[in-house]
Amino acid sequence: MKQLYVEAAIDIPEELKLNIKDKVVTVEGPKGTLIRNFENVDFEINKKGKKVNIKAYYINKKRKAATLAVVGYINNMIKGVSQGYVYKSKIIFSHFPITVEPDNKKKIVTIKNLYGGRKNIIVRIMGQETKVSIDKDDVIIEGIDKEAVGQTTANMQEACRLRGKRKKDPETFMDGVWLWHKE
Repeated sequence: MKQLYVEAAIDIPEELKLNIKDKVVTVEGPKGTLIRNFENVDFEINKKGKKVNIKAYYINKKRKAATLAVVGYINNMIKGVSQGYVYKSKIIFSHFPITVEPDNKKKIVTIKNLYGGRKNIIVRIMGQETKVSIDKDDVIIEGIDKEAVGQTTANMQEACRLRGKRKKDPETFMDGVWLWHKE
């Protein structure tokens, strides 16, 4: 039998404020504010007290997946403004010492001396609230937006991969900045 509708309810913690206006969700909490626009997804969203109800009708695979993705996004927004996200990456090198220098004002991270190369690798820090810091051989990426923190970490990992004629065996040559812990 075909499913007619899918619905989900999200509880809002007491210390947070959540506003909905024309499928634009704004979540305010002790760590900051996140705003997300869901106009491209076909569903109904309304807030009653400390609950958000999401409902979509005439379900097929794509509409169900998109509606449940909205539920995940809102849950991530709630967790982000209340607790925040912290990703830790490890600076690994075998011979040539790598230097990682974050600049939170310019929103860039500079990776120097990767495999002894003279060219500096510049990686963008995604999002307004995302901060990057260095603790010995750890790079700590923290912020309230899970997508921005994760994308910044992924950009650093991707920049350290060797391609083309410089490609080496990844089991032997593991120099770079690699994710090792998520909080």
